[in-house]
Amino acid sequence: MSRTHLGLICCLSFVTLEAFQAVYLGSVFQNTDSFAVGTAVFGISVLGCTVATAVFRPAELAASVRSWKIVAVLNLLAALTWITYFTAIQLIEPAVVFTVFSGMVPLATVVAGKLGLPEAAAPKKSLVNFGNLLILLAIAVLAVITVLGHSGFVRGGWIAGLSGVLLSAMSGSFTAMVILFSVRLNQRGVGPLCQFGLRFMLYTLLAFAAFLIGIDAKSTIVPVEDYLWITLVGLVVIAFPLYLVQKAIPLVHSSVIAAITALGPAIVFVMQLLEGRVDYSPATLAGLAIYMSGAMLAVIGATRAPDVQRRNPEIA
Repeated sequence: MSRTHLGLICCLSFVTLEAFQAVYLGSVFQNTDSFAVGTAVFGISVLGCTVATAVFRPAELAASVRSWKIVAVLNLLAALTWITYFTAIQLIEPAVVFTVFSGMVPLATVVAGKLGLPEAAAPKKSLVNFGNLLILLAIAVLAVITVLGHSGFVRGGWIAGLSGVLLSAMSGSFTAMVILFSVRLNQRGVGPLCQFGLRFMLYTLLAFAAFLIGIDAKSTIVPVEDYLWITLVGLVVIAFPLYLVQKAIPLVHSSVIAAITALGPAIVFVMQLLEGRVDYSPATLAGLAIYMSGAMLAVIGATRAPDVQRRNPEIA
């Protein structure tokens, strides 16, 4: 199997597992303290990956110390990604949050390339550009219907709707920057395993602090064994998919990763059709239809580009 094919498989596995989490485990996580789960899932991931790196790839830890500024930026971006996403999902329809978030990953990557960030430079493909325009149109449609109160759920008036859309867009933009700065750190000699252990340290500490304060504490007491089970599931459908993205970074171009990430809402929609539970409002469905068309075109165009693989393969 070529490096390119392995990278594409990692990306597709990520969006599939992420969609599975969104469809089948959303209600489970709504009934527990999300910060307790986050602390456990990412705490185990940080500890396990860091220890494994120290044992098997100690040179990468030394490289990460030399590039501590990039590591600090990644920690800040990862924390902001989760904070803005979980705040947005409390304000507006989860389907809108997930779609705006996913769509902003490729769009923010394009903007970063226009601004001169070398890691975001990508081949110009008309199919990708057209797909991205449809994604932008879909985000605009979803934003308008949410602010006007025509989506499935808005907690409050138009200010809450607008805030939810903006936070969703910020979360996706932060994710795009995480991918790009991960590329830069990889080029400094820090591989996927080490990066995955390092970039969630700040979020783990913040989640633990929020858990102690009781920000997301539920009125009913959840048994410890249930938390253990949820943590195990979280490692499979939250931590592992994120690691797959990290693994794909040295294998395929960042623009390809961003394009495939945008497929998430389409996969969620298909899973909900198979499950027989599609409760989107008609206006949301219209926005999703435009979005899915754009996402598919962008992925087809990005994966057909001549330099899908990274020009300078780094540490995998």
